[in-house]
Amino acid sequence: MFKKVYVPIDNSDISDKVLQEAIDLVKSTKAELRISHVVNLEQITFGIEMVGVAELKDALLNIGKTLIDQVKERIAKEGVPAEVKLIENYGSDIGSLIAEDAKEFGADLFILGSHHLGSFSHFITGGIAEDLAHETQIPILLITKHKQS
Repeated sequence: MFKKVYVPIDNSDISDKVLQEAIDLVKSTKAELRISHVVNLEQITFGIEMVGVAELKDALLNIGKTLIDQVKERIAKEGVPAEVKLIENYGSDIGSLIAEDAKEFGADLFILGSHHLGSFSHFITGGIAEDLAHETQIPILLITKHKQS
């Protein structure tokens, strides 16, 4: 059985579903849980001298911290102990950052969401789940957002 579950989230609606699945699994298995959110700051590092860059960085970090605070509140209500972590990214591959953090945690399962952007969007933007599948041997439980009929 899985003992250490790693859940990277973002500000999307699929992350709510992913988080609930993780909470349910951890409650039933008594596994440890780490939830992370990556704030991508790469786009602002090249124009560091430009006016407003510091404010933009603060705004992006505040959005991330707000999400982290909401997650902490939710897991506290659910009675699930978990580590909740904000990761700042200044140009690294997001999949690599998550894989490295999961390895440091000792994760033996990822729970991820899939946005189903379509094949063209996926080709352009890639996908964290696919990146992780190439970066790690840790199994991935993929939660999808099914279309409503």
